Amino acid sequence: MKELKYLLGKRIKELRNKRGLSQQELSEMVNIDQRSLSSIECGNTFPSKHLVLIANALEVSVQDLFDFEHITKTENDMKKFIISNLDKLNISDIRTIYLLIKSII
Repeated sequence: MKELKYLLGKRIKELRNKRGLSQQELSEMVNIDQRSLSSIECGNTFPSKHLVLIANALEVSVQDLFDFEHITKTENDMKKFIISNLDKLNISDIRTIYLLIKSII
């Protein structure tokens, strides 16, 4: 359960940052204390009563909150996955990936 709370907290923080929200803003949207949200994001507390509200505020499904695959994969696993799937992509998708990588390097 400890690992689940940690991963869920990390995922909530990731999604909050992706939306450009501060902890204070998200906590106000969900109607919880900012310290409670901080405790959730640190993996100290499980947000059972607020799970649906957090998902709604972040505009994701509850299921998306539990999508930890990219968090738990190692760097080598992710690189292997990308390389092994490049041949399956069409030219439009390859251009998109190229532009994405180029924009972050």
